[in-house]
Amino acid sequence: IMTVRFLFSIFLFCCVGLQQAHAIEYPSVQVAEPFIDIRTGPGRGYPKTQIVERGGWIEVISRRTTWIKIRTRKGHEGWVNQNDLALTLDPDGGPTAIELVGDGDFAHRRWELGFKVGAFSGARTSDAYLGYYFTDHLSIEATAGQAFGTTVDFIFLNGSVTHQPWPHWRYSPYMTLGGGIKRSDFAKVEVEVSERIDQTLHAGLGLRIFITNQIMLRTEYRSVVILTDQDQNEETDEWTIGLSAFF
Repeated sequence: IMTVRFLFSIFLFCCVGLQQAHAIEYPSVQVAEPFIDIRTGPGRGYPKTQIVERGGWIEVISRRTTWIKIRTRKGHEGWVNQNDLALTLDPDGGPTAIELVGDGDFAHRRWELGFKVGAFSGARTSDAYLGYYFTDHLSIEATAGQAFGTTVDFIFLNGSVTHQPWPHWRYSPYMTLGGGIKRSDFAKVEVEVSERIDQTLHAGLGLRIFITNQIMLRTEYRSVVILTDQDQNEETDEWTIGLSAFF
């Protein structure tokens, strides 16, 4: 009898949980313009799958920077831009209040793409990088770049792990650790060797500054160790500054 009562209690608990799950309701807004476009993902590069015409109702589910995930009355889900959603009406018939992208969205980004310039071992550098955030604090980045000096040019590829202790801060410091490879092309008048490939390790500190919309200013210092085949490894510094976009 106790077993039957126990199983019956579990059954009732599951039923209540399912009812509560189905009871979740998202805010609804009504389309006031002739129509709004629905895309498959949070960006204008994603294809349009359908439209919602004037008078149609949609549910607001979640948000990613300037893009908002919605669900139509027929159960179709997609993404609309915040500017399009601002043209809808709330249940009271007034304009829908949309909070614009701000510092909070800066903290919850998932992808970051940017370009930097700087100095490495006395040479002028330029590089591009792409980063992915596993959490608000941790990310991985891939960087490709080149440097031009008076006697030697570099081409380098790096992989890094970054940690951002305070992601919600508008001026957000971070730490980075990683490694890569560097190819050096020497001027033939200076050395007998024309090309050399070395592995590198680096550790550094940086600062991200949220500017506006989806744009950040980023500056970074790295201490770099070049693992050579000589008796002693080389050590140098790298300074960079640039702009990046998050999404």
